Amino acid sequence: MSQFTIPSLYKIAGRQAIVTGGGSGLGQMICQGLVANNVDVAVVDLFQDRLDETVHKCDKVKDETGSISKVTSLCYDIGDEVSNKQLVSFINENYENVDILIHCAGIRRQNPVTFSPGESLEKLQEATCSIGWKDFRDTFDVNVFGMYFLTGGLVKKLGEAAQKGDGKGCVICFSSPASVHNNQFVPAYQLSKAAIDHMVRIMAAEFADKYIRVNAVSPGLYESRMTPMAADDPTSNIKYASQLPARRAGLPEEMVALIIFMCSSGGAYLDGRNVRMDGGRLLTLKGHVYSDE
Repeated sequence: MSQFTIPSLYKIAGRQAIVTGGGSGLGQMICQGLVANNVDVAVVDLFQDRLDETVHKCDKVKDETGSISKVTSLCYDIGDEVSNKQLVSFINENYENVDILIHCAGIRRQNPVTFSPGESLEKLQEATCSIGWKDFRDTFDVNVFGMYFLTGGLVKKLGEAAQKGDGKGCVICFSSPASVHNNQFVPAYQLSKAAIDHMVRIMAAEFADKYIRVNAVSPGLYESRMTPMAADDPTSNIKYASQLPARRAGLPEEMVALIIFMCSSGGAYLDGRNVRMDGGRLLTLKGHVYSDE
């Protein structure tokens, strides 16, 4: 029964992946995991220094594992219309195949003023309107519009990959538990993640005829620039890790294991879904809307 061995179940070596937001956090973890499994990776990020760091880490992985992956860096801003179009053109002109597209790029802008129960109506209004229009637009430009138009611009490449079978032609969009959690005063981020959830369903349906698979991942607490590990950092949610059923933050290898499954032959029957890799976080969050679809 050799078809049930790990190498047979999760064929992925030799594929070409594009990873946005690959300069840090989950994106950087995923790039290293793909390289360790002989996937060629094009790392996309807005910051060249972060790209250089990821390429360096991937080179170390190659030395440690004997991987023959090719790693390239692409410095573009997916949230900018002109830069996004330039990236699409560059990939279409310079990459023969696009088997895997992983969207990790994202930003979170919080309202600078918050409201607590019992405070005045004036304070509630101030808190609600304290986030600027630009912050709202910037969040959607990166988290939603950039993701949509980059995917759309690579449909032909993805469709050609999908025709080869074995799970090729795969898109993964990073969402968040925030997409269904009624937290307060982070509206731009939460609305953008809710939009991603539905965008994944829409794109999966629109691409169904060519079986370009589109799925989402909703990660829990993993170390990233958005979730620093320092417990005293006011921007971090890591302090909530002990409240999870898992009683800890997620490990890089756990996220990589999920991504390898979703992008490989083993995930070839998975389409239009949101995989919640969160250590059970939604089970303990109050005030969320959760559907098992």
